[in-house]
Order: sequence, then C-alpha cells, then structure tokens
Amino acid sequence: MRGFTLIEMLLAVVIIGVVGTTVATATGGVANQMYALERRTIANWVAANELTRLRLAQRQEIGKPITESRKTNRLYMANRQWLVERKISKTDTPMLHRVEVDVFELQDGEKIGPFEHMTAFIGRN
Repeated sequence: MRGFTLIEMLLAVVIIGVVGTTVATATGGVANQMYALERRTIANWVAANELTRLRLAQRQEIGKPITESRKTNRLYMANRQWLVERKISKTDTPMLHRVEVDVFELQDGEKIGPFEHMTAFIGRN
C-alpha cells in the first residue's frame, strides 16, 4: 500500500491552515498601515496648503500685520472631508507670529484625529 495516512493528511491540512491564516493576518496589517500612512500624508498636505494660503494672503496685503485669531475651515481633498483648525498667536517678537494648524478627518460628521499638527512662524512683510 502506497499513499498517505489519515494523520499525515490532517497534519498537512493544519500546516496549510496555519500558514494561510498567518499570511492573511499579515496582509490585513499591511493594508491598515497603508491606509493610516495615506491619511497622515494627505493631512500633511492639507496643513501645508493652509500655511501657504495664509502666506499668500499676507503677501497680497503688504504692510498689514497678521492678527491673533482662530479659524476653522472644512475642505475636500483626496475623496475625504477634512477639518482644519488654525490658531495664530503672538510671540515675544512683535513682528513675528506663531501659526499652529491641526488637521482632522471628518467621517459622518464626526471629527477624527488630529492626523497632522504643523507649526510655523510668519513675520510681517
């Protein structure tokens, strides 16, 4: 008689099952990491765009100082809704202001995050 015994077949099935489960778990982990990395990268772009908008607005109004303020803005980028919170505060140097930008993702109207916090210092032109 040639062939495999029942025990050998069961052992082979168990080994294949364990390997398959391990591969599926690893693949799911990689997918989650890719999603998180994508979300953080886009949030970084959103924050950088907000600082660029502020700098461009300041250049259009030469000589007008930036004032302390808080602003919240909703925008759409990369098929996602984002909430941007910007805070401008004074520093010890009168011609220099600190700008902090926090970026949250909006899912079903719920604020999730922040996924990015960016700080910049902007002076008067």
